[in-house]
Amino acid sequence: MNKSISLSKLKNKILSASADNVLIITHINPDPDTLGSSLGLKQIFQKLNKTAYVVCDTKVNSRTCGFFDVSPELDLGYIEASGFKPDYIICVDSAAVSQIGRYGEYYSDVKSKNKINLVIDHHYTNSFYGKETYLDEKAAATGEIIYNLTKELDIGLETDRIFAKNIYCSIICDSGSFRYPSTTPRTMQIAADLISTGFDFGKLNRLIFQNKSMTQIAIERMAYNALKFCGGGKIAFITITRDMKKNAGLEGVDIDSINDIARIVEGVEVGVVIKENDSEENKITDENKRRFRISFRSNEYVNVAEIAGSFGGGGHIRAAGCNYEGDVETLEKTLVERIEAVL
Repeated sequence: MNKSISLSKLKNKILSASADNVLIITHINPDPDTLGSSLGLKQIFQKLNKTAYVVCDTKVNSRTCGFFDVSPELDLGYIEASGFKPDYIICVDSAAVSQIGRYGEYYSDVKSKNKINLVIDHHYTNSFYGKETYLDEKAAATGEIIYNLTKELDIGLETDRIFAKNIYCSIICDSGSFRYPSTTPRTMQIAADLISTGFDFGKLNRLIFQNKSMTQIAIERMAYNALKFCGGGKIAFITITRDMKKNAGLEGVDIDSINDIARIVEGVEVGVVIKENDSEENKITDENKRRFRISFRSNEYVNVAEIAGSFGGGGHIRAAGCNYEGDVETLEKTLVERIEAVL
């Protein structure tokens, strides 16, 4: 079985990678950890006088773009226009090949002979789908790994303000602003080192945790109105369908920011957010089937990664996700049964 390589070997892999044709792939529906880590890794290659590009199979939502000052397509436009063909491929913060979308279907099929050279991740559910994997389950975010890598390379990038902002955003978001149990003294020390570079971390924190548009307020209002409970009040559900978003004037709007709402209610152990995909390119022709993204959160003792894993997804013990195709009534019934079985 494929085992995690050491940090020193990871360093050597980065140093020996092709100078001009490195492709860095984030997971779909990119969050700040996969983005900040990937952008930080891209900067490492630039510091080593190598060229790397970052892509994602789904666009980055506008709010997250604002954290990093990137376009929704990342480097995809250049790659498609130039006919770029990678010689070295790295997946960042993705536990399974299914999480990188069409890139997984292409780069890990039989014809391409598994061209995913390296996976850098912190999810304990990682399936070791790349040729080699660096996995640090104790890291609060993959951003921690990228920070450790630049220190191991001894290239001084940790003093760069843009790099520091990218990695800080990665860590602050995946650690839940240092509230999640994955936070360690090492996490806090890295954050302190990043802040010492002088980037405006106060502004970044406001953008992430406090700055809400009128659209965001409307999204949260819709989520609170959709709350329902079962399992003796220990399970909270929020289901958002295409029709609900359309009626609220939010059709096509990203609603990933509501994932924590279901578990903040007193007495709730597991919060579940079910979101129907409303993009035209992901419609299912069968009218009896619909496509959903499910986010799981738990507070103290339920391992939601195992629940997500039973649906082909994965993640962390307290935060995980998966995709589902079918009807919402069957989905909700199945989820309640599986969660109640472990409560």
